[in-house]
Amino acid sequence: MKIKLYGTNLDPKSSINQRRGIIIWRRQRFALLFVDIIFAFLSISLTYFFLQRGNIYLDNKGLLEIIVFTLIVISVFTYTDLYNYAVFLNRFRYLYRTTKGIVLSFIVYLIFSWLLKSYHLQHTLFPLVLFFIFAGLTYFSRIVLLPIYCIISPKKDVILYAPEGEYKEIESWIKNHRESNINIQEIITDEEEINKYKENGLPVILSTVTGNWDRLFNLIFSFRNKSPLLLYTPLLSGIEDVDYWTYINEVPLVPFRWSRDGKVYKLIKRIIDVIGALIAIIVFSPFMAISAIVIKLTSEGPVLFSQERFSKHNKKFNMVKFRSMYKTNDHKVHREFVKDLINGNNCEKKVFKLTDDPRITPFGNILRKTSIDEFPQFFNVLKGDLSLVGPRPPIEYEIEEYLDWQKTRLSVTQGLTGMWQIFGRSQLPFDKSCFLDIYYAENQSLWMDLHLLALTLPTIVFGKGAY
Repeated sequence: MKIKLYGTNLDPKSSINQRRGIIIWRRQRFALLFVDIIFAFLSISLTYFFLQRGNIYLDNKGLLEIIVFTLIVISVFTYTDLYNYAVFLNRFRYLYRTTKGIVLSFIVYLIFSWLLKSYHLQHTLFPLVLFFIFAGLTYFSRIVLLPIYCIISPKKDVILYAPEGEYKEIESWIKNHRESNINIQEIITDEEEINKYKENGLPVILSTVTGNWDRLFNLIFSFRNKSPLLLYTPLLSGIEDVDYWTYINEVPLVPFRWSRDGKVYKLIKRIIDVIGALIAIIVFSPFMAISAIVIKLTSEGPVLFSQERFSKHNKKFNMVKFRSMYKTNDHKVHREFVKDLINGNNCEKKVFKLTDDPRITPFGNILRKTSIDEFPQFFNVLKGDLSLVGPRPPIEYEIEEYLDWQKTRLSVTQGLTGMWQIFGRSQLPFDKSCFLDIYYAENQSLWMDLHLLALTLPTIVFGKGAY
């Protein structure tokens, strides 16, 4: 069945001027970046202007100071995800991120100026005036300029596909949020009809209420490498605060861009893995040395524990960790727990790790809570067995319980940290954790890798969801 909207009659065979994999809100991202560059320049310039008008002399170093401040602003705003327009659609959440970005930018700038013994800090009015001008211009760009730009700019045409006929909620949200910049060309509920629109580059919003994960992924993968996809399903409720998604009534609207891993991306990713692993080994070597000594003194057995794991395309390798368990223990406990969890029998626990595990030593609990037990895996990264970013490598008896759709998480090189560790970290049921891993596998990019790495350290430091 096809429902025509607003008198539109879209010809599925017509030539559409849209690239495959295009991002719906790309224009908004570039507009934000452009405005921030202009306003960062303007903030420094206006600060000089007002202070000099107030007869406060500053030894103006010119363009270099402006460039440094601008680079700091863009870097911090990128880290706080202020160029993700999907976040902007949750207005209060975005204002919180904007405030966080402003404060962090200013703190980084002050630290940078202090380290370089900047003359600006010799006059207290300079940082104070700069902060208020910079904050005012940034809020003005987000609260006033961006909504206006979104309303007057051309809307992005999309197809709304609702295989079960449930689309009123997403349709109502789009109509009530003009800043979403989305125009629904057609609403389609028939599978044969939607097939006519695939591979023409037009983004598709998939609104489905299916309660079956296998059916959900059959629907998702039917668009793989054919059409950019926005997924809306209550099945994903409970996955909260993912930076790359917007939320409608606490249900995420999930973009699939089918980026996968190209040759250039693989090369850059490998370079980052090697450099990052070497730096981590050097920086964390004191912690690893102390941990090794304490393990040896507090329990019998070797310092390191090696276990056969599986990476991309079921490739076997030996993953090393600091031993956190007693020398003699029964792995059947964990095996039965994992089996029940994957099969949905431990849903009420909502964690992938076995809590109150009697096999773990007292110091092992500290190692796991702080993730120090994982530090030796940086050597696995150097060998190429693992990547810094990717799904966590499973044990063979875990894979034996996987359904076909869950095996997709093994389509990429497994890693030390990933979406599950950042946005779930042992607090989601297995199906939803697996969805995050598969989402990464289908949408990975250099930016996503760097962003996840930047978010990993705070997650470890605060021990969110770790056991």
